[in-house]
Amino acid sequence: MRTLALLSLTAVLAVAPGAWAQEEPPPPEPRPERLYINSGVLLGSTRMVGIGGAYTGIAEGTAGFPSNLAALAHRSPQLDRDWDVGITFSLLDLPLRSRRGQDLDNDGLPDEAPDSSQLLFGLLLQYKEFGLGTFIRSRSVSYCATDACAEGDYIQVSVSQSALAGAVAFGQDEFIVSLGIYTASAKLGYKGDDWDYGGTGISLDLLFRPQGRPYRVGIAVRPQVVGGWDRKEDQQPVLADRPIYSGVVSPALLSLGVSYRFGEGAERYNRLSPAARRQLIASGAPNVPLEESPDAPAGTFLVSGQVDLISSVENAVALRSAAAFTEPEGVGRTVLFQPHLGAEHDTWPGRLRTRLGVFIEPSSFEGQVPRPHVTGGFELFLFRYWEDWAVSASFDVARRYANVGLSVGFWR
Repeated sequence: MRTLALLSLTAVLAVAPGAWAQEEPPPPEPRPERLYINSGVLLGSTRMVGIGGAYTGIAEGTAGFPSNLAALAHRSPQLDRDWDVGITFSLLDLPLRSRRGQDLDNDGLPDEAPDSSQLLFGLLLQYKEFGLGTFIRSRSVSYCATDACAEGDYIQVSVSQSALAGAVAFGQDEFIVSLGIYTASAKLGYKGDDWDYGGTGISLDLLFRPQGRPYRVGIAVRPQVVGGWDRKEDQQPVLADRPIYSGVVSPALLSLGVSYRFGEGAERYNRLSPAARRQLIASGAPNVPLEESPDAPAGTFLVSGQVDLISSVENAVALRSAAAFTEPEGVGRTVLFQPHLGAEHDTWPGRLRTRLGVFIEPSSFEGQVPRPHVTGGFELFLFRYWEDWAVSASFDVARRYANVGLSVGFWR
């Protein structure tokens, strides 16, 4: 009898570890889908917004190189030194009262995020025919972590697209090539913990600006970037009791732009800066154009057009899915087409410029129709003190969206 009891106890002890092992849940794994990062609403300088975002074929100044990185080596026609520095900063921050009814995602629904902001920062350095710079475009959104949506109990989602690039101008600054590293990243935050994603690709941008011709042609190529979850030590793929997603994806982008000037002196649209002309003469280059005043008119009317082709992506879900209580909605499954058209007029030469533009914003959500935008604005010369100062404004209105911008900068 004692022997039978010992055998039974041994059997129980042998089976128990197996039973305990079966009771332990398997380690959680991220969901296979990827969060979709796109450029979103139009964000940039008041000039770029005012002409409907048709800036790839203009590519001027610091405000231009987020649209076309070739602007890094595109020298201002007034530049009379070997170097130049430029900074741009744009902020779109909507107060809660103004955000109600707005639809930044173009998904057909008003945004319910307690907090939302976007910013664009760019830095440009030029030396002779070379340029170097970086830009970052960031979007931050807060989502309710629970149905009760208690104040402060939010999931913070931050996504960004950035580039570090160099550019060089060939010939008489007629052909500019830029090559850069393009990055897409995201950060999910909840109660002091962060879940990070990121990936990189190669960007290639071009600008053709022939001397003595009133037009330019620009091309910008952004790669598709897929970024995985950068798992920290002992970090679980669970955020606010929900599984996180395996990565992020930013679609590839091809932009083709053309700009054309009309009016007196339009052939000076692509004239050399005094610095570029001096350097060409010093290098012994042939057929350098004759010197002319940098303030000579270069046309009074500018028209710019642009077409963006945005690639489809696989297994992507909307950004708000990071805090969704239901099954996430797939996005970005088809190629998107986004045309831009804008115009700028020297209404009062040397004092006032007016702008008007349109563009069609496609939706990455299935079943949503593209929405048209009407844009416009002005730039007004203020006074001359060290530099020529100006104030400018822009607007962008569409279905369930409105944006007004104000800027102080230099008159060019």
